[in-house]
Amino acid sequence: MKNKALKKVVLLYPRNHYQKIYHPWIWAPLPLLAVSAPLFAEGYDAKIIDANVEPDWMRLLVEESRDALLLGISCMTGPQIYHGLEAARAVREAGLKLPIIWGGYHPSILPEQTSQNRYVDAVVRGQGELTMLELAGRLSQGEDFTGVDGLTFTRDGETVSNPSRPVEDINNFPRLPYEKLDNPRQYLNSMHVGTRVINYVSSQGCPARCQFCAEPLVYGRRWKAYTPDRVLSDLEFLKSFLDVNGVMYFDSTYFVNERRAREISEKMVEHDLKFGWAANARAPQLGKFSEETFDSLKKSGLWAFLVGAESGSATQLKTMQKDIEPEDILEAARAASSHGMKISYSFIVGFPGESEEEVEETWTVMEEVSKIVGEYNSQLHFYAATPGNALYERAVELGLQSPGSLEEWASFTTVSGQLPWMSNGFQNRMKQREFYMVYGYPSEWVGRRAAKSRLRRTYVSLASSLSSARCRHQYWGLPIDWWLLRGLRGAVSND
Repeated sequence: MKNKALKKVVLLYPRNHYQKIYHPWIWAPLPLLAVSAPLFAEGYDAKIIDANVEPDWMRLLVEESRDALLLGISCMTGPQIYHGLEAARAVREAGLKLPIIWGGYHPSILPEQTSQNRYVDAVVRGQGELTMLELAGRLSQGEDFTGVDGLTFTRDGETVSNPSRPVEDINNFPRLPYEKLDNPRQYLNSMHVGTRVINYVSSQGCPARCQFCAEPLVYGRRWKAYTPDRVLSDLEFLKSFLDVNGVMYFDSTYFVNERRAREISEKMVEHDLKFGWAANARAPQLGKFSEETFDSLKKSGLWAFLVGAESGSATQLKTMQKDIEPEDILEAARAASSHGMKISYSFIVGFPGESEEEVEETWTVMEEVSKIVGEYNSQLHFYAATPGNALYERAVELGLQSPGSLEEWASFTTVSGQLPWMSNGFQNRMKQREFYMVYGYPSEWVGRRAAKSRLRRTYVSLASSLSSARCRHQYWGLPIDWWLLRGLRGAVSND
């Protein structure tokens, strides 16, 4: 197609927070990089705007949209909907008529409802790379886009969902164009994995069926992964382009295929690409890895397995269809620790209908894990409701008000704990308990905190002594020490 280089697509990654809060890491907008890669390869000019790092993003968005074929907005449930609508409204109020196309997890889960909003011309469902490329091609030729597979749209009050587009092998897509980001070095982070860490994905989808997650709804439990050679090529590019010394894999689950994971690590060592990295894993996988696999992973620089345990209650694990048992969580910790490798867990409390006894079972597993690995290296979250699954329907039964439009979703919060059955008292008790775990089983992070000054060493010593006693005696009442230590923490943090 001639003059294709003059054809521009604007892609917006809305802010992922309602109010600016401190966070130590800034990650590259991988969804926009994925969608833009085929566009760049076909000669289109794709302008990527990340509202999380661009202070004047609204003005930039309107200006860039003036000569664009279309505006694409990617969003998840939560704040990104609010800011996505804010952006679309600004474009329309500027008198611009270009099609506004929405995609991402939330529009893919609720495409009909999303498409009925006046600031949505169409919704791209699921994998968007080829759908967006076809959209751009049709629009550049002055054609109508309504016949595109994978698209949902509403016209004259009628909502139409075209046939789904078959999921493409992601190895057929070009490399993610990190070099097309404005100032890509701002996405390098300093953390445990390394001092120049970038985020990267090597697969798409997840074969698990967890009933609190959007992944099986969007990709239908299909898992598509780059070949080991493709991953190695991408890592070599990131090393040469940004001099990275660490990679955080943002795969929903990286270790689905043990042989593939081992081969990637072997190739990293062969090509002298050893640097720190971490990736998501399911607990039952780790307990079955061979000695050869653990050895290869360690040699390639694996810093930690990141495991979504979710719960220590067998009942809750069954309800959410996690397809694991509490013993799998402990066995994964034993396997990683016996090979001298770190493992970090995430747990959730406050599931719809969860009993106090089931919450206590989760704490028991969390403490057992801490004893096995020798530190508290977990993260505690409160359940956050997201649409389209059985747990969400249960949440609605228990009093959650389900938004009926995209505008209502814009004010819906997935901030943990904002649910009818989750009281402030419950949240405070959970925060207290985690505080005692953090200092009762101190991690490297706690040690580094203590090393910064004499005042911090004194604080950590006091907090650890009191918290260790709590953990030994399993006593959580009269949390006077927690209130005292929280007050002291503010003074210590300013030291």
